[in-house]
Amino acid sequence: MTDRTLRRSELATALAVVAFAVAVLTEQPTERAAVLLSNVGQAIAPAAAALACWRASERAVDARHRRGWSLLAASAASWSLGQVVWTYYEVSGAAAPFPSLADVGYLLAVPLALAGIWSFSERIHGSAWAVAVLDGLILAGGLLAISWPVILGPSWDAGGDSAFEFGLTLAYPIGNLVVASIALLALMRSDRDGNPIPLAEIAVGYLVLIAADSVFVWTTLNETETAVSIADIGWISGYLVILFAAARSPRRVAGGTTHVTRSLSLRRAALPLTVVAIAWVVRFGQVITGAPDDRFPSTVTVITVALVLARYFMTMRENQELTDELERKIGELTAREQQLSHQAFHDPLTGLANRRLFSDRVEHALQRSRRTGDLTAVLFIDLDDFKTVNDSLGHAAGDRLLAAVSTRLSGCVRPGDTVARLGGDEFGVLLEEMEGREHAAHVATRILESLDVAFPLDGRQVFTRASVGVATADPAGSGAGADLLSDADVALYAAKGSGKSTFREFEREMRVGALERLELSQDLRQAISQNQFFCHYQPIVDLVTGRIVALEALLRWDHPVRGLVGPASFIELAEESGMIGDIGMAVLQMSAWQAANWRAEGKVPASLELHVNLSGRQLEDPYLVEKIRRVLASTGLPAQLLVLEITESVAVEIGAAHVDVLQQLRALGIRLAIDDFGTGYSSLNYLRALPVDMLKIDRAFAQTVDGETDTVLLEAIVRLGHSLGIDMIAEGIELEEQAATLKRLGCRRAQGYLFHRPLSVTEIPGAVVSSMAPATPRPAASPRPPAAPRARSTAPARP
Repeated sequence: MTDRTLRRSELATALAVVAFAVAVLTEQPTERAAVLLSNVGQAIAPAAAALACWRASERAVDARHRRGWSLLAASAASWSLGQVVWTYYEVSGAAAPFPSLADVGYLLAVPLALAGIWSFSERIHGSAWAVAVLDGLILAGGLLAISWPVILGPSWDAGGDSAFEFGLTLAYPIGNLVVASIALLALMRSDRDGNPIPLAEIAVGYLVLIAADSVFVWTTLNETETAVSIADIGWISGYLVILFAAARSPRRVAGGTTHVTRSLSLRRAALPLTVVAIAWVVRFGQVITGAPDDRFPSTVTVITVALVLARYFMTMRENQELTDELERKIGELTAREQQLSHQAFHDPLTGLANRRLFSDRVEHALQRSRRTGDLTAVLFIDLDDFKTVNDSLGHAAGDRLLAAVSTRLSGCVRPGDTVARLGGDEFGVLLEEMEGREHAAHVATRILESLDVAFPLDGRQVFTRASVGVATADPAGSGAGADLLSDADVALYAAKGSGKSTFREFEREMRVGALERLELSQDLRQAISQNQFFCHYQPIVDLVTGRIVALEALLRWDHPVRGLVGPASFIELAEESGMIGDIGMAVLQMSAWQAANWRAEGKVPASLELHVNLSGRQLEDPYLVEKIRRVLASTGLPAQLLVLEITESVAVEIGAAHVDVLQQLRALGIRLAIDDFGTGYSSLNYLRALPVDMLKIDRAFAQTVDGETDTVLLEAIVRLGHSLGIDMIAEGIELEEQAATLKRLGCRRAQGYLFHRPLSVTEIPGAVVSSMAPATPRPAASPRPPAAPRARSTAPARP
């Protein structure tokens, strides 16, 4: 039933009740007909209400409400059955006995109604029980004081022929008193949030019934009753109100729980006071009219007033509890807000300001500096060796290192300065109100010196170095905070390019270099997609036979504007941008295909090896082994002819996971070479840990073999390799004397301009064939061509 239809039904019913009241009260058409019509209406109205309550129970939101509607349905049905019996007595003309079966139906309806109304109330816990009991006693006391001089007192005085009749006589007014108290209590508590039951309408319906019953008792005691009275209309109206309350009950909803909140509404405070005030007015009226003195209602009234005072003090305490609870919740919300604010603007690991707060403070610092003329500077710090710690000791150790670094950085600045973690291993420092530009340089120096001291970490002494970029704002300038941060970032990159553990201050020329790097980075991405890379190959020869036994693939970039670009100009940028992986696989793909094609065409010996550089970044690729396997399968190059070279600086930083990658490559038949061996990181430990097949001796050893000491060092390196069963290759050989010395020391292979410069694809077959011819006197060594500088890089590219 929709709300609109329900309202129309209620209006039609109200008009029908008015017409019914006029008809029966005027005894139309006859007194007997009016009596019959009144009795039938009194039986039908509660029966209809019982049916409506039963249907409401079927669509109740939960078991408690379903039980409440069922009890109200039983109460109305009991009353209707009692009225049917009473109607029989009225219509048949037989004298109704007292008590009769009708009294059973009427009286049984009372406890059923009480239980039903109480079922609708929300669960009461703790001190709320005391409040509910006190409210009920106040209502009951007030109603008792009101009804005593009108109903209960005369009923008490009337007595009865027997104790049973006397008790039954009092049962009606006492039952009405209890139901009225519970109904009013339910009416007080019907404003709780989320209650889906129309308690107010139910309470009003029962109050109308009680009023009608009281009128009936009063007219009976005063012997003024008529065949049809206003009480008959009240009983019908009361049950019709209950009927429409049941019709308004909501349909079943998901999750039938309701949200109950504590409230002190005007209704809750006004109802008990109104009842007590009426009791005082009734008592005052008795005194004025000179009614006989009766101490009972006076005593009840005084007790009720005392209960009201107790309720007042309980309300005061409840208000104080609510106030305390509100203050506690406000405190919790404030603390939570502060916590969320701190989390939003601070790094959770180090507790330092995060990038958002740091940028905001830089912006405000620049605004202040323009007003005061003070100098403001920003320092960007990037840890150079943090990745090594993370890979070797794990992320947990890396986090502890970052926390320790943040503590040292905070100790290098003044209390008013800001230290922030910008992300990863990058930090920022904001220096305000500096005395001079040199202050920023002093702070940068202190930071570098503090990081030179080892960090105790997991029982080890861990060293980490940093690069620092410094940018100082011009107080007279108009640049934004983002510009100053960008300057510091450019200076940081310049510091990293100058070597580790150093700092650089921003200069405008750096901006030009940064723009060039940006353009080069964009061009580099296009070079990958447009296949602008190609390879030259530098032969590796056997010092005994003079034959070419291997080729090293060296990357070149045919730039559409810049022309031929060597790897030294872009490999570092490729590593930083993460493009080195794609470039490295492109080099492997094209060189493996070329080597396999030469073999297939018979242009090179079947045993000719291919050397390709492998970067440290490529080792981090979890799919590296599978990618290389696919390259070998697609090109047809045997795995035993492929040699992957990694620089010594990469080898010493390899963690356990990377060792596993190298071992998987070794399992395919691929061999591993350590490039630039002897550059300062040599260690027998990593040689034992890694599956190394070859050592490529750094060019520095071969180019200074004139001195006795250098020869001894070179001999020691060769013997070290032989003792470990590792093949030795010497790099950078340019003179016959160098080749002769290496051959005498037992180094079998060599590479350098003495033998061959890097050759194009078309030049390789001829060079290989020439090396297989009978030995001829070697021509004098020519100087190194300037177009092919030697690159020091961990990337898969050699000039």
